[in-house]
Amino acid sequence: MSQPHNIVIITGQLVVGGAERQLYLWLKHLDRQRFNPSVITLHPDCGDYWEKPIEDLGIPLYRIARRRNRLCRFRQILNILHDVKPDLIHGWNLFSGVYAAASAKLTGAKSLCGIRNSYQTFSRDKLLSALALRLADGFVVNSNSAADALKLRLGKMNRGIYVVPNAIEPGQAQREQLRDQLTERFSLPAELPWAVSIGRMEASKQFGKLLELIADLQIKGSKVHLVLIGDGPERPALEKLAANLGILASVTFTGEVPLAKQWLPAFDLFVFTSVDEGMPNAVLEAGAAGLPIVTWELPFYREILENEKSGLLVETGNMQKLEEAVTRLIDSPPLRARLGAEAQTHVLREFSLERFITGMSSAYQAVLRGDKPSGEFAP
Repeated sequence: MSQPHNIVIITGQLVVGGAERQLYLWLKHLDRQRFNPSVITLHPDCGDYWEKPIEDLGIPLYRIARRRNRLCRFRQILNILHDVKPDLIHGWNLFSGVYAAASAKLTGAKSLCGIRNSYQTFSRDKLLSALALRLADGFVVNSNSAADALKLRLGKMNRGIYVVPNAIEPGQAQREQLRDQLTERFSLPAELPWAVSIGRMEASKQFGKLLELIADLQIKGSKVHLVLIGDGPERPALEKLAANLGILASVTFTGEVPLAKQWLPAFDLFVFTSVDEGMPNAVLEAGAAGLPIVTWELPFYREILENEKSGLLVETGNMQKLEEAVTRLIDSPPLRARLGAEAQTHVLREFSLERFITGMSSAYQAVLRGDKPSGEFAP
């Protein structure tokens, strides 16, 4: 049997997050007889949640000291690569993808750049995207909407695009047991339906709209308790907004919770208002937990949910429609059960770990072989 290919994956940080969880799943389940992985993290001071789990897999992890001088950081990467001698360098996201593609040109390795956000990435990070588009040998994206945007940006440049949707590991949690635990831990009202949303508290997630929604529902006498799981720079402002709206008794801020997906079966509905996603892990996890989902009618959500069948998709930014959809779920347990069951069946079938591992392995092999892109997206 031939020797495994040396693979180096460069990532920005290893905080609690969806992209980082997908990286861990790939490292945990890739075929070690085909791929010998190492990981470089560029910002170890920003968070280290996944560092120990990765090292426990027996995978070398290199930490690059954060410096203002990017040239010094690049030299550190090249020193590591000189020792590892990689066949393929994979930048897990756009930022690290630039380092991966540039260093691959200097070391003779092949390179892949990951695109893990929506099409808005290309308009927001113009310099990074221009460098990555020109230097990378191929791209791994986690949604068809991101692939479509990437094709437009590539134009006549001939690059491989590999669509590898995020993966979900099914859980085994029992709803009633979890509900009792959360009722006790956070003093949640057991008699009311619980709505939940998960994510980093930043502007693009639009958690403020959810708080305004709860305030409107409260005025109209619709009873529901909202739980927001996550942390971030917007949290103090959101807590102040909840106080100003007079809904502190109807909202619980849990803070950052590692593996929050384990709690999801305890909830009654999932509401997600983010407008900047690639393949949103939070929505996949809610679907896998059997929750009915309300979100915007954006391309990356339509890849996961079918309106009125496996979720409720409403016109983006239309708060009246969002309120109507949430009210329907609050008022109808049978509707919640039907949509949640369909979402669970669909997500566990279409976003399985097996498909993720097969897709990522195929992308690596194609780039290593130097396959010429056919213009079609890889499965």
